Amino acid sequence: MTTRLGWHGRLAVATAALATLVVAAPAGAATTVRLAGGSTSVKLSSKATSAFKQAGIKVSPAKPAKSRGGSIVLPISGGSIDPATAKGVIVHKGGITLKMGKGKFTLGSLTLNTAKGTFAAKVGRSRAAATIGTVKGGKVARNGFATNLSGAKLTLNKLGAATINTAFGIDAIKAGLQLGTASVVSQPAEIALTRGTTKLAFTATTAGALTQLRVAVGAVAPATFDAATGTLSFPITRGTVDPATLAGSIFHSGGLSLTKAGSAPTELTQPIITLSTSPTLAVTFGGSSLAIADLDISRLTRSIDSRSRTISLAGAGVKLNQTAASALTGILGAPDGSFRAGDLIATASLTATAR
Repeated sequence: MTTRLGWHGRLAVATAALATLVVAAPAGAATTVRLAGGSTSVKLSSKATSAFKQAGIKVSPAKPAKSRGGSIVLPISGGSIDPATAKGVIVHKGGITLKMGKGKFTLGSLTLNTAKGTFAAKVGRSRAAATIGTVKGGKVARNGFATNLSGAKLTLNKLGAATINTAFGIDAIKAGLQLGTASVVSQPAEIALTRGTTKLAFTATTAGALTQLRVAVGAVAPATFDAATGTLSFPITRGTVDPATLAGSIFHSGGLSLTKAGSAPTELTQPIITLSTSPTLAVTFGGSSLAIADLDISRLTRSIDSRSRTISLAGAGVKLNQTAASALTGILGAPDGSFRAGDLIATASLTATAR
């Protein structure tokens, strides 16, 4: 015996099927940046338009998505992508509403997973998103630090086609139907730094104090030290900063060595600059990360070139904190008062390139 389900019954069946396939974010992603906004335009293919028309299905945007120039434009609400390849996850507000007669449902919270080559949506009132198709191809273009993707093909899979057919009690929509193309214009919430150099130039007072204490300054490779200028150079390995405020963290390799005559060297490695309301410089010492200085950025100058995707900062004052002042006094056997919290020991500058 065949039981014919009403509209609400069919939608419940479709929703239940989707609930078994919750979408997860990709693991092991490469360098990615969080997305702050932007939009994705979905343009239906002629085949999808024809298939929906023949089935009597009308397609429209679900708020806050809008119709524009023959496309449905969905606001980007989150996600993260590799800015160089556009691989990652792009999450949207609103959705695409399908209506047939008195029945309708929305493919909401559309999520493109360009890393896995799939796209997902929530159906009706379902809280679970499920993979309903594939996303392939597209051309990647950079707009400064931002990443755009145009012409990515969206194709319904078996579940996507079955979801529509089940909801409307039809069998007209087939798996493999190219739904259309997606074009993404994204706005990054952060900039991913991949290389560059940070320089610390010791003040004359600091250099003189170390000489008087018979302490030799050196570099831990791959950092370098220019003895003539008293400047240490540390390679930048990675980091993320806010594109507007530059708040974030910048990581380095190499380090600084301090060697008192007759003693083993003290090494401070893997510097980390944290730019925030209370900027700091931290290093690895004795296997642990330790903040050793506060950064005075009151005279900081900055230059941002979006075309070359480079950032330059200069004029940050490096001031010892109490922890570092006490530690250096003990480790170097210095007289009390040789190192004090708040002492300006160096100025910092950096030039970094973003992915």
